[in-house]
Amino acid sequence: MKDLSERILPGSTIGIIGGGIVSYQLVLSAKKMGYKVAVLSESQNCIAGKTADIHFVCNINDEVSLLKLAEVSDVVTVITETLDKNTYKYLAEKTFFSQNMYAHSIVKNRYLQKQFLDSHSINITPYESAVVVSDVYDAAERIGYPCIVKQENRQLYGWDNNLIIHSAFEINQTVPLIQQGLCVVESYIEKQSEWEITLCLNDEGYYTIFPPVRIEATNIGELPYIESFEEWEDLKKDTVNQMELITKVIASELGVSGTVKVSYFLTNEDNLYVNNIYTFPREHDILTIHSCSLSVFDLHIKSICNFSLPVVRQLAPTYLLPLYKGKKEALYDLMEKKNKWQFFLNDGFRHTQQEGFAQVFPINKQESLQEIKYAGLISDSVEIQDGQSEKR
Repeated sequence: MKDLSERILPGSTIGIIGGGIVSYQLVLSAKKMGYKVAVLSESQNCIAGKTADIHFVCNINDEVSLLKLAEVSDVVTVITETLDKNTYKYLAEKTFFSQNMYAHSIVKNRYLQKQFLDSHSINITPYESAVVVSDVYDAAERIGYPCIVKQENRQLYGWDNNLIIHSAFEINQTVPLIQQGLCVVESYIEKQSEWEITLCLNDEGYYTIFPPVRIEATNIGELPYIESFEEWEDLKKDTVNQMELITKVIASELGVSGTVKVSYFLTNEDNLYVNNIYTFPREHDILTIHSCSLSVFDLHIKSICNFSLPVVRQLAPTYLLPLYKGKKEALYDLMEKKNKWQFFLNDGFRHTQQEGFAQVFPINKQESLQEIKYAGLISDSVEIQDGQSEKR
């Protein structure tokens, strides 16, 4: 096994566990830097696997195939939460992982993540665990209504089947969740906005941070749209500094190399709450490909290969809008009318109904948001005021 402080040079092979768009973008970044790539995914038609030099098709926890991946790879990065911890432990003895089992378990498990953040005095919503329905009732009485009941384990790229409870009369609705295993009951926070900070760090602990992005609801589907600007009228510099500091602490304590992402809720009183932690890029990091000096995918590869990391510059403000599957003619018409927009249309998005992304580079924020709204990518229930979108 390689010394963890050793640089992994072009010509070496990078192993990626997990398929889809994120894996695909990592393959592209790695290959343009001169690396070979081996991908392990569950689909023969995986877009990342088709682009890689080697493609293993199997169950994500198939030890035989995972061992073959480890044997041909100089470093392995995991971009899925579905890898079993016992498999992870077994493979960690065979190859160099950019992440580790400790971080993987925290990212995957809502309850462990809460405990991790709490132990480092990081602000989170009040929470309790629940094994049976009566636990939900007791927790809600102590935490107060409304509250949210969430599954303990995170599914691929997100938390599924969350349920908001407004009163004791609704607690029976949590039975299907409780039947699937331990749940977390946490206080409901009235957020003013949601943000995400992305940090990339190498094995020696050197890091670089991307500008904060705002995560906004579209009111059309469950996927949000993303805003990325150098300056925000409604985000204080002190708040940005606080988010960056918390993200640095989390990354340091997780002990990983590569990408660490932390999402935050910000209240009207400027209180910050950590919402989620990720240890790999996400699909909406596509926005950094053209709006930043280097993309998150580029710096993830540089980080896990232990190269030095530059300061990231934002080259242009941008919006990233999800596109849903529908009539192809309507999409092609949109591409023709909006010929200044950037379109990313691929197979392999996490959301089965997602066709891709449209990226807009605004000269005037308010005019661009109006244009996006009239194109049907933000519903009429979203009102545009002073260049910001607000939900009624």
